[in-house]
Amino acid sequence: MVSGGGPVSGTVVHYDPNRGFGFLAPESGGADVFVHINDLDVDESDLKPGARVEFEIEDTDRGSKAVNVSVTGAAPASSGGRERRDDHRDRPQRDRGDRGDHRERRPRPARAGDGPTDAAGLSDELTELLLDASGTLTASQIIAIRRRVVDFAVARGWVTD
Repeated sequence: MVSGGGPVSGTVVHYDPNRGFGFLAPESGGADVFVHINDLDVDESDLKPGARVEFEIEDTDRGSKAVNVSVTGAAPASSGGRERRDDHRDRPQRDRGDRGDHRERRPRPARAGDGPTDAAGLSDELTELLLDASGTLTASQIIAIRRRVVDFAVARGWVTD
């Protein structure tokens, strides 16, 4: 069932053409909205982070998803942000096994080049990690986990808001 209110304007947050899904951020704020390849009638190559889109929101039993998506503006040539990392799913996974050391480990202090220093960068990294970690998480679960972790990191001063 498509929610009332007509088309929503927003931007592409993340879209993975290899997996066929991503997230759109409504301009009016609120939670990011899941988008799946089966609900697209646009060229996937236009769904780059920062591209302007219009879409309708459909409520499903797994959460909200975007339908009737149209691209209204190309992504900025250079957003000044990070480029997406190379796809690492083909790398062999290390066997982490039980090393018998169950002491709580403290994270080492952040160093230059360690990763995102702002909440938006951390949010992007978390989205990628969660998508890679589990194919069974719903969009609303990913959004909820991501929001809690980013809020936690901002509250401790690990990243800037």
